[in-house]
Amino acid sequence: MAERRLTISELEERDLPFLFELWHMPEVMKYADELPSLRGWSKSSDAEKAWRKYGQRRTSLGRGYTQLILRLMKGENLGEAFFAPVPDDFTLDEWRKPEGAVCLIGDIKLKPEYWGQGMGTEGMRGVVEWLFGNTDCGLLVVPPHGMNPAAVRVYEKAGFVHTEETRSWRGHRIMELWRDAFEAARGQ
Repeated sequence: MAERRLTISELEERDLPFLFELWHMPEVMKYADELPSLRGWSKSSDAEKAWRKYGQRRTSLGRGYTQLILRLMKGENLGEAFFAPVPDDFTLDEWRKPEGAVCLIGDIKLKPEYWGQGMGTEGMRGVVEWLFGNTDCGLLVVPPHGMNPAAVRVYEKAGFVHTEETRSWRGHRIMELWRDAFEAARGQ
């Protein structure tokens, strides 16, 4: 097994300038759409206000509502992943949250200088491990844009599979990873 090149950790207030920089890179945000009412604080450029709003959302929605930071082993930030709990009546076009499932939806973003090096796949695998290890989530959902095949490959390599819905939300297709499939693949 290859040596790990990065770590996954929860957002700290000191990470906000990095996030603001990342979210203002047009090439990073090209296919990103803010999912309706999930993050709610990423449009801010005021770090203090954003940190306060993140804390409030985290308190009200629990540990599943989390902003993760991907760092190189030497400590440099290279990306982020955000996941939020999906309410029972949540839909994206034809996709509907499965009844009774504890479900988180989110994505991953990396600085462009780390694209094409396997960092996205390694990062997403780490994010999946973190989420299934630190939350009671039973289903992870990601909505990669159909025009972003690199993102689709990252999610596929991390174990996500396409749903059968024929339509998409704003050009995004829905991919899922169930906890039991993740654990079976790991031999648990």
